[in-house]
Parts: sequence; C-alpha cells; structure tokens
Amino acid sequence: MDVTLWQAEPDDAEIIARVIRETSAGVVDYLLGGLSRVLSPQRLLTPVIMETGHPLSHENVLLLRQGQTLAGLLLAYPATAHGIPDILRKVVAAQKLELLDGLLRVVEPESLYINTLWVNEAYRGSGVADDLIECALVAAADRGLGALCLHVWVENARAVRFYQRHGFVTTRHFEVPAKPRLPYTGGYDLMKRDLAPARRLA
Repeated sequence: MDVTLWQAEPDDAEIIARVIRETSAGVVDYLLGGLSRVLSPQRLLTPVIMETGHPLSHENVLLLRQGQTLAGLLLAYPATAHGIPDILRKVVAAQKLELLDGLLRVVEPESLYINTLWVNEAYRGSGVADDLIECALVAAADRGLGALCLHVWVENARAVRFYQRHGFVTTRHFEVPAKPRLPYTGGYDLMKRDLAPARRLA
C-alpha cells in the first residue's frame, strides 16, 4: 500500500480535532462539553490545534495519506511537555481535572508520549497502525528519548492487545468512577515500551 507521511499544517486542524475527539473515549466531551452554548467541543479544540508551541499543536502531528485520503494520524510529543494546559485550569471545573489527573498529568520520564494514534476504519488491518508506531519510535530516537508511553482504557481490549503486541507493558493503573460522558468503565492504564538499544542515541 502506497502511503505518504506528512507533517500536519494549520489547515489540518479541523480534521485533527475531529480525530482527537473521536479517539478520546469521551474525554474531550467530558472536559469541554458545556463550556460554550455555540461551539461544540470539537470546534473549541480546533483553534488550539492551529496554534504553535504547546503539546496539542499541529506541529506534533504526523499524517499518513494515500492520495487525498487520510489513512492514519499520530499526535506525539516529549513526555516533559505533557500536563494540564493553563487554559483548561481556567475554564474546566477542578473536580473534572482531578478525576482524570493520571491521564492529564502522569507519564513515564524520558519518553515520547503518544497522545493520539488513529487509523481510518478503511485501513485497519493494513499495517498503518504498525507504521505509526514505527514513526513514534523514530521520533523518540531522534529526540534522544529511551521509551514510548501512552494511556489506554482497559475496556478497549483491541487497543490493549495492539499495544501489548508492540511491546508495551502496563506501569500504572488508574480507576475512574462511571460518568455519563465517559463510555469506558474500569479505568485506564499507563503503558510503556522501551526502545531497542539500537534505536537509542549515543
């Protein structure tokens, strides 16, 4: 399959916001829902992605395309950049942030954090997800980081199996009480994969 890797541009912000919202398992709606009577959570997220200099910026997004079709997307950045953005602290209730504190704040040190890994449904099973993991490994090595890390909801068995197949292991578990906008119960895990020694920068 002939796919091309692209660095995302500001014009891609709308589709990036849609993907982040769809893959967040309700987290985007939970945090941003109700903040505006006019704008949806996705519309609130779009201008944030268009900006630069923060983790959710388009600068940290790689796109895999086949022709004009978006086959996959990877949003990843150094774990040191992960945390609760100031804007969220200003507009989101503290109780909501505390509920998802592990997801929003806790990472593995000296790692590249995978915020979003998404594959177009038409391309699932084609190797695109494997290609995105490979992109993350290269990005981590380029930055001199020794590992990848991510969060995954434990009820998302397909995703858990995929990450385990790629060498990720659970390092911490976080329980989350049931909430209407969070479809998964059982909490989420922080998972880590060390880079192979050959990938580490000297």
